[in-house]
Amino acid sequence: MSPRRELRLAVLLCLLGSVVVLLAVSRTWFSYAEGQQLTIDAVRTSVRGSRIVSGAQALGYVGLAGVVALAATRHWGRVLVGVLVLVSGIGVVVVVGRVLAEGISTRALPAGPAVTGTSTSSVWAWLVILGGLLLVLSGVLVAVRGRSWAALSASYQAPAARPVEPPVTDKGAWDAFDRGEDPTS
Repeated sequence: MSPRRELRLAVLLCLLGSVVVLLAVSRTWFSYAEGQQLTIDAVRTSVRGSRIVSGAQALGYVGLAGVVALAATRHWGRVLVGVLVLVSGIGVVVVVGRVLAEGISTRALPAGPAVTGTSTSSVWAWLVILGGLLLVLSGVLVAVRGRSWAALSASYQAPAARPVEPPVTDKGAWDAFDRGEDPTS
């Protein structure tokens, strides 16, 4: 695979992983009905993943920033970005894995009111883990191969100062005329 395709693959994996993490965290992971209501119908409360695993949401934003940083950096800077994306992906997997091991309901339920009729959707949690694994894969690819990839061209850098030309003298003007140049332009 060519270095350019590797870079595109790494950026795509990082972008896809970040988007999956951020979308899955924004969905409802847990809902419950509070039993002590004054109305006949109990009020259903939905808890989003961002409330349960806010750390995963923050790490998803780190991965999203890594997409831009991968394209803008070069050599060792790109390797550093790859390591940061790798660490953020591992962080996402660890945070969500810990919540799944404890049980989503232990983090989502309030302490005070009586709760009836709970429902849990762990599909979103598993999608967050998948997004974290995509971030890990992208980070490993960048950390291992990123130094050899091409960087942005020189047209994106600040222009260099033009060399100062010496003042035109009589001898220099006649020499320019002899070469066929016009020293007055």
